[in-house]
Amino acid sequence: MIDTSSEDTLKRHHSGYVSEANVIHRCLATYMDMFSNMSPEWYINSVYYSCNRKGFNPSRVDIAKLFVLYRSEWKGKIFFQDGSDFILI
Repeated sequence: MIDTSSEDTLKRHHSGYVSEANVIHRCLATYMDMFSNMSPEWYINSVYYSCNRKGFNPSRVDIAKLFVLYRSEWKGKIFFQDGSDFILI
């Protein structure tokens, strides 16, 4: 018999997202709770890849904008590359 309990838990964990903004918020809140001293780029990239694994495709700019709402001390100090674009948030 195959144990599907972990598969069921995974489905429940990844259910209930109502929008792309909601999944960004939930992923970002989780990463910030678990890892409190990482660089802004680490949070942005980690949330970006986590959202993509869940079937959402947010832009790194949208994630960065939400990040500075949580960590206002970084506003105007985050400079990162998204593909060929360089962005200051």
